[in-house]
Amino acid sequence: MGREHLEGRDNWQRDSAIRGSEAERAFDAIMQNYVIDTDYEYEYKPKDLRGIYGLQPSGRRGEQPHGILPEAVIRSKTTGRAVYVEVKRQRAAGNAHERACKYFAPGIIASARAIARQPEGIIPFWWIFTNGIATDPRYVQEITHWFHGVERHLLLWESIQDYEPVISHFERHIQPMLG
Repeated sequence: MGREHLEGRDNWQRDSAIRGSEAERAFDAIMQNYVIDTDYEYEYKPKDLRGIYGLQPSGRRGEQPHGILPEAVIRSKTTGRAVYVEVKRQRAAGNAHERACKYFAPGIIASARAIARQPEGIIPFWWIFTNGIATDPRYVQEITHWFHGVERHLLLWESIQDYEPVISHFERHIQPMLG
């Protein structure tokens, strides 16, 4: 395909990033407000897991941490336990849910569990899917099948304008893991 044809196409990656950022900002606003005067701390784009793969050569900058960067972390001020949050928003098409599953890798879970001060058996992640992926029956069926047995780590958040499902899920399922 020629350059003129490529330049004329929609930039779906940019549009997806903008929509994804809206969901992240909505979640961020909800949790920033929620943790005020509680036993919890909330941090957007924590760097805790940035170096879990080790260091990687990076030209003039020398070695740089190599790892992952979740959307957020929620920590208990009392216990120090944490849960990392991954927010994925997409229309009823795409692979955001597949990319989110990298957090199921045993090595990532083990590293995150140690850093999050979680006991053996706890998955230190909370996955939140929103928009079409949280309402389209094909995606809902696929995602709920994948998360069978670990449902407390999954929220299908239908509307980013509705804060209640986020708070309710946090209080019922995430908060006990921070205790």
